[in-house]
Amino acid sequence: MKRQFVASAYVVENQKVLLLMHKKLKKWLPPGGHLDENELPHEGAQRETLEETGIEIEIISDDLSIRERNARIVPKPRHILLEEIPAHHEEPQHQHIDFIFLARPIGGTLTVNRQESDALRWFSEDELDQIPENEIFNETKTIAKNLIATLLAT
Repeated sequence: MKRQFVASAYVVENQKVLLLMHKKLKKWLPPGGHLDENELPHEGAQRETLEETGIEIEIISDDLSIRERNARIVPKPRHILLEEIPAHHEEPQHQHIDFIFLARPIGGTLTVNRQESDALRWFSEDELDQIPENEIFNETKTIAKNLIATLLAT
């Protein structure tokens, strides 16, 4: 089966997570998308978030920091999700290898990209539970709640 690399950013601020109503899927999702050629996963998450929301982000990482002339540590994802993508029009069934990052906003202006989504919204943990099941994937809700809790614990 064909596999494609994608990256997503769960942007968290004030105990809320930013999700967008995906135009095609009609589901609340974090900003994210396919990696460009030679793009590192965290760079893809940052680019997609800016394109889809107007927000610049900083990846939250607990990695050791190494930045030398010949080597550097890049932010590691919090999770890697293998997603089953059903066939759609000319695109056959395939899988996404989704690098999931935790991030915080550092600039920009929250703006709906009408080509990508119908709405943007910040959700608290309780508000995530109020989203109808047909409007959010279970894995999206689980990861969002986990990452909000992770930040509360630190």
